Amino acid sequence: MERAALNRALAVSGFLASGTVLCMVAGIFATGFSQEFFQLSPSVHAIAAQLTGQPAHDFGLRLNIGLDNFFIIVYCAFFVLLAARLRGLVHPGIVGVGLGAILLTGLLDAIENHHIMAMLHGFEHGMPLSTDESRYQMVESNLKFHAAYLGSFLFAFGFYRVGGLGRVIAWLLWLGFVPLGVITSAVPVESSTPFALARTVFFVLAFALGGVLFLRDKTEHTRTEPWPDEEKIRPARA
Repeated sequence: MERAALNRALAVSGFLASGTVLCMVAGIFATGFSQEFFQLSPSVHAIAAQLTGQPAHDFGLRLNIGLDNFFIIVYCAFFVLLAARLRGLVHPGIVGVGLGAILLTGLLDAIENHHIMAMLHGFEHGMPLSTDESRYQMVESNLKFHAAYLGSFLFAFGFYRVGGLGRVIAWLLWLGFVPLGVITSAVPVESSTPFALARTVFFVLAFALGGVLFLRDKTEHTRTEPWPDEEKIRPARA
């Protein structure tokens, strides 16, 4: 893919990702409910209290998960495109591990969403829910976030090498998104909301600025000087 087309695709996916998260947040405020409730290992009685006779909560959960399923596709595509864009700028091992972590995030995110929908389906059809099932959901959600922290931390090196606005994005990830995410997973559940909201702000801002960065990128070359190990493995030209 040519550099200009790659930049356009990155800009579109970056704006789509940030816009989707904003829609998810708007849905949470409008309905008062989201999948995050299930990420905190609620008791079976708490689940029943939130879903029984609460059509707005049912709609809010389905809306949130539907948007999140679209978000998974968009952010995975963004980082696949970003990995291609960073070719030659960052060591391929760093990009490879970072992309692997992001794709693992997408897989765990999809499992989380479908598991929550299975729990909702079971509740609505009179199937018993267990405390172990709720605890599993909390563990799986935290693993998803930690994979995202690793991927974001590594891709931040690529943003930094791009320069300009990319360096702002790198510092937002290094000093904002990742530390806030780690704090969110460590503090008591009752105290985690402010940190989770701040984490979301940094995440949305990083995607939005990424869209601006690549929309404004007019560079023509697709590669910089190769890394030494790349030079060794590159086949000789006739």
